[in-house]
Amino acid sequence: MSEEGRSGAEVAEIQVVGQVCVDLRPVLGSSRLAGPGELAVVGPMVITLGGAVGNCGRVLADLGVDAWLSGCIGDDELGAMARRLLQARHRNVDLVVSPELSTSYSLVVEPAGVDRSFWHHTGANMAFTGDCPVTATRLLHYGYPSLTPAMCADAGQPIVRLFDRAHGHGVPTSLDLSFVADGSPVRDVDWQALLRAALPLSDVFCPSWDDLVSCLGMPIDPDDAYVAEWAERFLEWGAGMVLVTLGGRGTYLRVGSADRLEAFAACRIAPAAWAGTALWQVPEVLAAVTTTNGAGDAYKAAFLSRLVRGEAPQACLSFAGDVVARYLTGRPLTG
Repeated sequence: MSEEGRSGAEVAEIQVVGQVCVDLRPVLGSSRLAGPGELAVVGPMVITLGGAVGNCGRVLADLGVDAWLSGCIGDDELGAMARRLLQARHRNVDLVVSPELSTSYSLVVEPAGVDRSFWHHTGANMAFTGDCPVTATRLLHYGYPSLTPAMCADAGQPIVRLFDRAHGHGVPTSLDLSFVADGSPVRDVDWQALLRAALPLSDVFCPSWDDLVSCLGMPIDPDDAYVAEWAERFLEWGAGMVLVTLGGRGTYLRVGSADRLEAFAACRIAPAAWAGTALWQVPEVLAAVTTTNGAGDAYKAAFLSRLVRGEAPQACLSFAGDVVARYLTGRPLTG
């Protein structure tokens, strides 16, 4: 595709923008957490880059996909660490420094055999406004509005402007959500209004069901028909395709019309193979899961890595399922 208007900037197939945070994950080795006044012996601290940018970027790099990463950090030691960790894997890293804010981090508490929880500091992600240059040639992926609060202003108009600029370069877009915590500064955002504004410009909408529970008040354990009903509604609100992840229950993919898929011209997909698709993917039963942290992002990054290469829906889902199974069990993502 043409690269006019990029002002001489380098480009990459996929651009991941939005939340950047440093994930600090102590190896607990037990399902029991220490009580008040107790001392618990733990293992080493695992330090990785998290958020949409860190998680998706890391998986794309492992899959051999050229990616450009854009986000915000603070002028502090964690910010220097974030930059160093990202630049060790990626040649295209665009991190704006916000000197008045500290770098975002999450303390990931993941007892053995128990799903993880997070102690999260939003920090410099408060300053992310989507004003980064569009450098993707095939897809721009943004996550997450609830953890980059400025993007939620005016019913999501910063998201609309970012995606509109991407479309101006002929680049399709992808929108992912995150859990909206009770103490979040965007807890009271009208999320339905935000999605109605953003989805007409969101060519892929890929939330987890837990995200939807937290922002739209969905039931925690819906039946399949209810999930399909809401996926259809998101298409009616304007999304090109909807990919809903439901953890151990699997994934549901629902795709819009051939006309709506014209936005994916840069990905060279065959509209006839995608239009009207409605597929459930049941996950592989795994014997030993080493971590669930970042698994949703790993699945979506893998799916998008095949979408941008023009593969068919079932091939994209199958590849993503294989990658996330490897991710969950600590195996190399390829090979």
